[in-house]
Amino acid sequence: MLAKNAVDLVNLCYEETNCLVSLDRLKESFIAFVFGNYQEAFVRRFNLEKFYEHLDQLNLTNCRRDFDKAVDEWYMIQYGCDSKDANFHEILFNLVKEAIVEYQSQNRADLIRDVTKLLTLPTGFIARWQSGYRNERALPNYFKYLMKLGIRSLEDIETLVDMWLVEYPNAFQKKQQQLFANPPRRGRPNNVELALLVEKASQLKPELTSQERERLRKIYYYHRKTLTLREMVEKFKKYISSKSKSKDTQVG
Repeated sequence: MLAKNAVDLVNLCYEETNCLVSLDRLKESFIAFVFGNYQEAFVRRFNLEKFYEHLDQLNLTNCRRDFDKAVDEWYMIQYGCDSKDANFHEILFNLVKEAIVEYQSQNRADLIRDVTKLLTLPTGFIARWQSGYRNERALPNYFKYLMKLGIRSLEDIETLVDMWLVEYPNAFQKKQQQLFANPPRRGRPNNVELALLVEKASQLKPELTSQERERLRKIYYYHRKTLTLREMVEKFKKYISSKSKSKDTQVG
């Protein structure tokens, strides 16, 4: 198949990778592909002189700048236009949580490895993405899908894990992993997060009253879509503080 333009040629190269690839690595792979597999296939049909004429038509020469520019343009089309996906955090953060439950990761390095396994093994997230669409959803398109979610390379997985660990610094504790694994109770969506909120609040005030537990539930259900767990704890902390000041005023 002959490329119609430089971006099309980069796409042909990418479809042969079937893996996570950084921008710099793709630039190296593109040069190797053009003067490797693509050149061989072209010369079998035409000849070497026409191959270089073809590259000129695509605005590609032996100049590294032209090849890098083509990859940059392809990368912007595939990733840049969709980088503000509204579900970015929810989808990827849930996958990190799923990985730590499934593999029981013991530390950061393990979790990075396990998230990578979940995203790249044929039996992992790929199988779920292809479910019901096996003839339509080819593997190169899966990695483009990850790219649009924000996962383009192994370095992006490291960043994702680090961002998630800021929210869950105790994620490698056995009790915390058990909380992640417990399914939500009926009628209480995201009950695992609510249990974590109660646990963190208990660190501020070990013996919570029924009124305080109810306050926590209200904070959670009203703010779970707009605040992080840490911010909800801060909100509860302010509630406890104001409650304490109110008592002191009444005593005074």
